Amino acid sequence: MTTYAYVGCRTSAWRGARGKGISVYRIADSGHWELLQCVASVQDNPSWLTLDLPRNRLYVLHGDGDRVAVFNRDPDTGLLSLYQDQTTGPRHSNPDLDPARRNNPVGASLTPDGNTLLIANHEGGNIAALPVSDRGLEPPVHLAAIEGHTAAHATLSRPHEIVFAPGSAIFAVPVQGRKAGSGIDMIRLYHWERTRSCLADEVQLPEGSWPRHVDFHPNGKWLYGISELSSTVTVCHVDREKGTLSLQQTLSALPAGYASRSDASEIEVHPSGRFVYAANRGHDSIAVFSINQQDGSLTPTGWVPCGGKTPRFTTLSPDGARFFSANEDSDTLQVFDVDGETGMLSATEISVPSASPTCICFV
Repeated sequence: MTTYAYVGCRTSAWRGARGKGISVYRIADSGHWELLQCVASVQDNPSWLTLDLPRNRLYVLHGDGDRVAVFNRDPDTGLLSLYQDQTTGPRHSNPDLDPARRNNPVGASLTPDGNTLLIANHEGGNIAALPVSDRGLEPPVHLAAIEGHTAAHATLSRPHEIVFAPGSAIFAVPVQGRKAGSGIDMIRLYHWERTRSCLADEVQLPEGSWPRHVDFHPNGKWLYGISELSSTVTVCHVDREKGTLSLQQTLSALPAGYASRSDASEIEVHPSGRFVYAANRGHDSIAVFSINQQDGSLTPTGWVPCGGKTPRFTTLSPDGARFFSANEDSDTLQVFDVDGETGMLSATEISVPSASPTCICFV
């Protein structure tokens, strides 16, 4: 069976980017990546990709933009063709926001029934719900606004990702409390109810930590988060029946004694439920943690060089045998083997040239 990889990137001069568009690769059994296509999108920075396999579509968000593009995917060749694009919603009214960043949609996920695409509008301060149809994507039918420290119209907090719990309509959203808009640093738990995102619970984190990404344990009871500026990993307990979230543990994503600048970026739970991986931009490493199977708590195992500079995005193969790091500032995709017993990573000889990569997904 042929494996295809789709890689998003940054393209704008404002971001200092070198990318040209969405790259399509065919991966041979030997592990070699063959570039098949590089396709431009409707706006700069096609930086987040969401696959819709039943419809053979790829939904593309544009960092600093306000559109989501819909590409058809040829299942026989893996190649993409632009089908449609849609707004991610109106701009927020806060006067301190940078108009050049527009909505800055940064993360998306299909609802469990596959009939709605939820989009985290970082600069818009909301979660937009766009129905999926034969025509592509419809305009947003619901915007779940995330307010800041006051209930005034112009305050906002910034969502950065949307991740559903396994087999559930519950989803988690890390939210950044940036200064413009008097935002709140927190992780929120929502319930998807047919056409809208309904807030269930939230846990506030230290001001200035900037929660960035989250991932659920396969059992759905534990949620792991990474905070960008504080470079900390958090462990939360999730009660899906009650819809509650509680903070259990906080620990550093960096080794003891490291004092230079580093911004954390990504967090992944191994499919086995035994390990967690956290990416550090600056230290340029992947932190490896083991999971206590009784309570979900973490213990550091070690740190592995990411094989380049600025690991913006990471992911695992579905079988957990390989780990991938998109190293944005060295223009590489580094492939690692995963030790099934310890969770530790070892770099392979496969390092794929890819300009300013920000996201990888596989078919």
